[in-house]
Amino acid sequence: MLGSVERGAVLSQSSLRELRSYYRALGDVNRLRIVQILVTEGEQPVSELARRLRISQPLMSWHLRRLRRAGIVRMERVGREVRCSFDREKFADLNARGFRLLMNRAEAQA
Repeated sequence: MLGSVERGAVLSQSSLRELRSYYRALGDVNRLRIVQILVTEGEQPVSELARRLRISQPLMSWHLRRLRRAGIVRMERVGREVRCSFDREKFADLNARGFRLLMNRAEAQA
């Protein structure tokens, strides 16, 4: 029981939920492809992402919503178009926090 208390002290419940959302968002091939395109090519319209990945607009919107909620992607409406971009700062922060969480648990078990 003490181990679970120690682990809970490492990160708050809200931080753990945020990291869970982050890792789940990256756990899909289409979402990884979306992130790859945004990282390598920069901001893209939703319609262009859907066309390139050959998925429907509603499915693309669903994937982008998961990425946006996880903090990986930003979305901005420009007229009738919705444009997506990769949030490098948030991604780096979540990645670093996930790494620290894993390292702390590994050290505690060693």
